Amino acid sequence: MINSFTLDWFFITLIFSAGLYCMLVSRNLLRQFIGLEIMSKSCLLAVISVGSVTGNLALAQALIITMIVIEVVVVAVGLSLLVKNYRLTNSIDIWSLNNLRG
Repeated sequence: MINSFTLDWFFITLIFSAGLYCMLVSRNLLRQFIGLEIMSKSCLLAVISVGSVTGNLALAQALIITMIVIEVVVVAVGLSLLVKNYRLTNSIDIWSLNNLRG
């Protein structure tokens, strides 16, 4: 019989792989940010799963809150760069970033 921890890690790996796939195959910057968010959410699930198994759930929750704050900053900066790129190039294609050299 499969225990809960093994099943958790199976789904965490599956979610992380979906985010990585999204980042690797897309040239669209917005889709890449979505892939990054999917990957970070799988990492949050991993921290909660490990905290639950080791009995340090309070520490895991504190780490999760810190990671969420860092994610918000990363997303805000990334989306602002995305908007700036779109205003300059009228495209959100990753290859259009080559034209930003000045």
